[in-house]
Amino acid sequence: MSQDAEENRTMSPIRRVTSSVTWGWYAISLSWGGIAVLLHQTPHQFSGLTTIGTIVFIANLVIYTTVTLCLLFEAVRPQNVFKPLEESPNFAARWLHIKKPQDLYFVPVALLAFATIIFCTSYYGTPHCGRWLILTLNVFFWVYTGVSLLLSIAIGWWIPYTGTTHGDHFAIVNILPYFPPMLSGTMAGVLAPNQDPAQAVPMLVGGTTMQGFGFLMFLVILVQSLTEISSEGLPVPNFRPEMFIAVGPPSFTIIAMVSMADAAVEKLPNHYISAATSVRTADVLLIVAVVASVFLWVLAFFLFCMAALSMLEALWHRTIRFETLWWCMVFPITGFVLATIDMGEYLASPAIEWVASGMTIFQVCLWLTITVCQIFKWVYKREF
Repeated sequence: MSQDAEENRTMSPIRRVTSSVTWGWYAISLSWGGIAVLLHQTPHQFSGLTTIGTIVFIANLVIYTTVTLCLLFEAVRPQNVFKPLEESPNFAARWLHIKKPQDLYFVPVALLAFATIIFCTSYYGTPHCGRWLILTLNVFFWVYTGVSLLLSIAIGWWIPYTGTTHGDHFAIVNILPYFPPMLSGTMAGVLAPNQDPAQAVPMLVGGTTMQGFGFLMFLVILVQSLTEISSEGLPVPNFRPEMFIAVGPPSFTIIAMVSMADAAVEKLPNHYISAATSVRTADVLLIVAVVASVFLWVLAFFLFCMAALSMLEALWHRTIRFETLWWCMVFPITGFVLATIDMGEYLASPAIEWVASGMTIFQVCLWLTITVCQIFKWVYKREF
């Protein structure tokens, strides 16, 4: 029996779980939070759907807290037998729980999952709470924006400084450090409608800034990823779920642009850009945002098809098995569905809205399927 197997056998069940938790596990919370948002936004509501969404939101809070406590527990009370890999310093291995260099790419997923908690708090909490929650969410927006920007700069510099590569992972994982700033734009679009103009206008400007930064970085990394596919072929089957990550940036850029432009119609002064006095600034912004979203939707659809065909090929030839990495599929596809919902609303197309409702059903089924597979792996196979 190997040393690792012996150590695993002698560990308590709880310790086996906590020692297996990585930053990638936040993708589970991220997925549940995204589904809670989707249930709130889907165009064809029915009685009880809000209650279901609230339950999913509360469950997401439990998942996020559990993953965080596991990481903290392992940092405070590391195993005596734990020996970090040679390329990982003790500080990173213990306090940051980075067992291999590629784990660094998934640290920002914790911020992404926290962003969905803020979204759900606004959707499900604001109608039942006082003004204090709106003001609190304004503070959370600026804290989140600052932390996400600093983290993207720190990781964006540290990765090339240490010569860390994505290894067998698909090259699109390079976008993960820049994904949290992008969600600042989405967050601004969600929170600004409830804020006073004095708070909403800076929020919209800040959200636009972060959205632009994240999306421009995505375009650079997308070129790198497509070049890798062209020269080296499709990713290793086990890492093909990561291809769906590419669907997220254009989808959430659509959501951010149209939601921020819609909020600007009410919050911005008529001639916010003073040189343009013949038209309302916000009206122009909304038109441009909707038109640009049509272009981005097609890009997201193409990237979704590329990822879906690659996954289906691997499933057909049975070269892939379920892993926690499959949760990478849920949140980006959820963003694609949400973007389609927005397109149907702002283009006033009932046909697109019905397509979006069908996509919602598919996405919920995908989420439930992955949830069942994960529970089966944990409970029946005892694999963590």
